[in-house]
Amino acid sequence: MIADGASHPNYSFQNRKLFYKGKLVLPRNSSKIPTILQEYHSSPIGGHYRFFRTYKKLGALVYWEGMKKDIPQFVDSSEICQQNKHQTLSPEGLLQPLPTPTQVWKDISMDFIEGLPQSHGKDTIFIVANIFTKYAHFIPLSHPFTAKSVVEVFVQEVVRLHGF
Repeated sequence: MIADGASHPNYSFQNRKLFYKGKLVLPRNSSKIPTILQEYHSSPIGGHYRFFRTYKKLGALVYWEGMKKDIPQFVDSSEICQQNKHQTLSPEGLLQPLPTPTQVWKDISMDFIEGLPQSHGKDTIFIVANIFTKYAHFIPLSHPFTAKSVVEVFVQEVVRLHGF
């Protein structure tokens, strides 16, 4: 039992209830835990989120010993989650190589490097690479950019030099 608040500064009593850092502390064997799990996971407001989101939502309000074990057990036993769970594994089989390009600038790849420090007002590099020759264009962009602005830059910098 917490006799004085100075020895346990993160704990407090309010209306005969124990709180830890503002979160209600429930006994491990509380009959309210299944109801709380049901509300925060299976109700329309709960949204049938997986462990992490359910834990974050619950953890902001309540705490009980073993909640990190109880929440995944509850989530994994949810019938709706089991029926609608998507498969995260790749289909079986060997990897298939990409076809070898036979012409210059017929196959290209595009990518963005974002979050760079600003230089001359630009913070992103748009990369257009020719798969056949490995020749690449590095085009500076600045946020925010749209699909339309990227196409315009692509036409201006790549199509102008190499054609369609």
